[in-house]
Amino acid sequence: MATHRYSDGYRAKRQVDAPRRVAFNVLSQVTSQDAYANILLAKVLREIRRQERFDARDAAFTSELVHGTLRARGRLDWVISQYLSRPIDQTDPMVIDLLRLGAHQLLNMRVPDHAAVSTTVDLAREHLTEGPARMVNAVLRAITREEPGSIDAKIDALEDPLERLSVRTSHPVWMINAFREALVGHGYDANELEDLLDADNEPPLVTLAARPTLIHPAALADEAQEILSTRVAPGDFSEYAVILESGDPALLPAIRDGRAGAQDEGSQLAAIIAAAAPIEGPDSQWLDLCAGPGGKASLLGAIGAQRGAKLTANEVHSHRARLIERTTRLLDNVEVVSGDGRVFGGPRTSWPFGSFDRVVVDAPCSGLGSMRRRPEARWRKSEADLADLVALQRDLLDRAQALTRPGGVLVYITCSPHLAETRDQVERLLSQGGVELLDAIELANGVSPTPLEVPKSAGVVSGGGQGRTLQMWDHRYGTDLMFVSVMRKL
Repeated sequence: MATHRYSDGYRAKRQVDAPRRVAFNVLSQVTSQDAYANILLAKVLREIRRQERFDARDAAFTSELVHGTLRARGRLDWVISQYLSRPIDQTDPMVIDLLRLGAHQLLNMRVPDHAAVSTTVDLAREHLTEGPARMVNAVLRAITREEPGSIDAKIDALEDPLERLSVRTSHPVWMINAFREALVGHGYDANELEDLLDADNEPPLVTLAARPTLIHPAALADEAQEILSTRVAPGDFSEYAVILESGDPALLPAIRDGRAGAQDEGSQLAAIIAAAAPIEGPDSQWLDLCAGPGGKASLLGAIGAQRGAKLTANEVHSHRARLIERTTRLLDNVEVVSGDGRVFGGPRTSWPFGSFDRVVVDAPCSGLGSMRRRPEARWRKSEADLADLVALQRDLLDRAQALTRPGGVLVYITCSPHLAETRDQVERLLSQGGVELLDAIELANGVSPTPLEVPKSAGVVSGGGQGRTLQMWDHRYGTDLMFVSVMRKL
């Protein structure tokens, strides 16, 4: 396209391609409005596809621009800061978003340098005044002048090993320490830490859960293959799992009408274990105490329907309770209620203490186990957030124990390996008496199509006797970092 020069030597504004414009808009909302990238981007791409403005290749490129930039943010910020005259946290957030987007293309994608720089500068001209736009241009061009491998060499030369690992893997230092302590505390080798951090930066595959009685996994796989034109595979650890190589699951009729859902395989396995744990006596009343947004509740309800069990799904937030109602609308054995799990049931209510044969506490947690799906969360969380979460988990567990009948089981699940949220909570409950720990690893291997390779030292907790807890890892199993413990009420 022909251009002309302004008197200051600046080129006329050029039209920026749609994928980069969409990516920048999403990144800006993630930064300025604390939006969730996976939810916002999926919504935006769905709308664009409805208008037939994007093909699959455009959507994939946009997704990598957004999620890749967010995953690499720590390393990108370190690189960018080498060329700024002021601290990065004192620089216009919009400038930083543009620099991250451009630097990600230069350092991590197969985008020619000239294209990465020129398109980012064009975006800057659309949104910024002349001075900041020139800054974006200058920083990105400085990065292109670096010799191949020199930036990695500078990172490798950082003296502090924790800072070096933090920059290289784009994880906050406190989070790295928490992961190391979690590996050791759950009975794994601390030398697995770098593999764990690297796996946390790998984009996860889309995993679907076929809800029993509603759709068979093979039928779901056929539907995905036909509509999304993608390769599919069965899961390793859930008999209900269907893994997609690519594609938007929201386009599938089975997802839209509730016969299936998008759900990580580790999450599916946790729900399956909760339904499979051996109990003494009747097995007809189940409770999911913290059921939102409904993935585990839907799978539990579908499994329970096969066995004549009723599931009460409780969620404290009414808007999330409505999500559960929608997700479970095809299951007539699921009752959705909304209340604070810490005071759910009890005397003079419809759910007296000891009412339930199975109680699941999928507790609110730090979410350290799902950072590969929500990479922006790495920079929104801090160690200080744990205190309130740990107190909430404690109260929920105590209430769940009261609601479980003798001989029934209490299943505690978190999407975090942090010891304060996992092992320590179980040990506290065991120390109070009234429950015994079952072997969640043995239970998992009894229901999983592929046995889990777990060290003999894994899952041992104080006061647990022969029982063990289960901690999933993305570098070992390709799942979110789900923690599962199963306790029988005495």
